[in-house]
Amino acid sequence: MSECAYDKGHRRYVSNRDSKDDSGGSKKCDQSRFWRIVEWVVTLDTAQPKAVNYSSIPRVSNYVFFLGGRLRTVAGTHYLSLFVLAAWIVPMVLYSIFEAQTIWSFGHGHGALVVMFYYSWAICLASFIRTAASDPGALPRNVHVPTVVNDFELPQEYYNIITLPSAHPEGRTIDVKYCPTCRIWRPPRTSHCSACEACITTHDHHCVWVNNCIGQRNYRFFIAFLASGVVAIFLCIISCAIHVHKVSHPRSATVAILLIVYCVLSLWYPLLLLMFHFIATSTQQTTREYLRNLTSRRAIFRGFVSPDTNAFDRGNRGENMFNLICQPRGVSVMSSRGTHAPGDWRFLSLPQAHSFEKV
Repeated sequence: MSECAYDKGHRRYVSNRDSKDDSGGSKKCDQSRFWRIVEWVVTLDTAQPKAVNYSSIPRVSNYVFFLGGRLRTVAGTHYLSLFVLAAWIVPMVLYSIFEAQTIWSFGHGHGALVVMFYYSWAICLASFIRTAASDPGALPRNVHVPTVVNDFELPQEYYNIITLPSAHPEGRTIDVKYCPTCRIWRPPRTSHCSACEACITTHDHHCVWVNNCIGQRNYRFFIAFLASGVVAIFLCIISCAIHVHKVSHPRSATVAILLIVYCVLSLWYPLLLLMFHFIATSTQQTTREYLRNLTSRRAIFRGFVSPDTNAFDRGNRGENMFNLICQPRGVSVMSSRGTHAPGDWRFLSLPQAHSFEKV
């Protein structure tokens, strides 16, 4: 075989081998790109967390992130928030198909009811998403890791309480406690949520209906969700009642009657909950503080009276309500879209010390 023929064959062999390597490399690249997209859409607990926070926070909490850390929810729950979302969307679809055009055709300002209904419905949906999928005010872990001097003794942080003065004119004090689960000194009004596995600033309660905690950074959205929902339900009842009144026979407005019954049944819970929060905030109390102050000897409605030890009471119900509902959201201390250095203790799941032996 001539040298020229050998060179051509050798080039052909090398070319085929390179093409196979390129195709294999492109397949691996496509697969890695696919999994990067999947991880961006839904981020679970990963074996090798990246330097981005939304990929590492699930290792130390029960949060699950979506869309690159823009949305979050709590894992291991009954996901009743999906039921609430469906219960809010289905009536709007029925209203849009069977009622909106009919009520609009009545004229004499009835079209304003339709516009106001859709406006309040949209605000309620947006507030629901902000409440359910935003940071309620979660704090980082392992900021104040305790140490022991002698073997088999509790760290001082586990039983010490720091009492701080407040600006209250009567000299009321504020207690600061240590969280042994998160290993941090909790700021005032901060509590640990076992469902979220995180300490939440100005913790009000963990709401199963939105599958998230209600805290300092999403409390205003929670109130907006309840208020706009109640307004939308009232508008739906009024507009459907007008439709029933306008027709000659009730059978001609079957869907309107169905929506009236549905709205009346679903109105009471958010309405009573909204009234509770208005009254509780007027005494400068969160739901957690109200339940803590409610004892067997204290009547339920007496719990709405601000306790003598409440250092946050401003003495004016309107000012109390405004201060608690419209308080500054503050920065997200555990920003899901931020980054961190490898080995950051805030994102490490440290083992619980059972014997508290010295290290």
